[in-house]
Amino acid sequence: MATYNYAPGLGNVGSYQASGIPWVSSSLTVPAENDVPLQVRFPYVTREVTVRNDSAGTIRAGFSAAGVSGSGPNTNYFTLASSGSFTSPIKVVDVFLISDTANTGTATVVASLTGIDNKILVTNWTGSEGVG
Repeated sequence: MATYNYAPGLGNVGSYQASGIPWVSSSLTVPAENDVPLQVRFPYVTREVTVRNDSAGTIRAGFSAAGVSGSGPNTNYFTLASSGSFTSPIKVVDVFLISDTANTGTATVVASLTGIDNKILVTNWTGSEGVG
């Protein structure tokens, strides 16, 4: 007799309908624009993510290191002005942050997590169109 071991995956609707596991990281130091972007790694795939800029300057946020570091047509990031925030119901395992200036910044990241293992999105959409 066959045994089926159920494990939630990216297409598992129930994982996104249920309330998420809370996850917060505050007082994150966001590197200056010419440094390596800060990678915020979640232990599970997210249900929803909020990024808040806690610094005086502007920061960039995105879903790959190349995306937030890009310039010209390769700008796959969004910017947050001082005290600005962004919330979206998206499934990711990483958020990347970097300052939009030569100064470091600070940020807070809040997420609602599913029970889906983060190993399912090894590259976090890296290389995808619009991500970088």
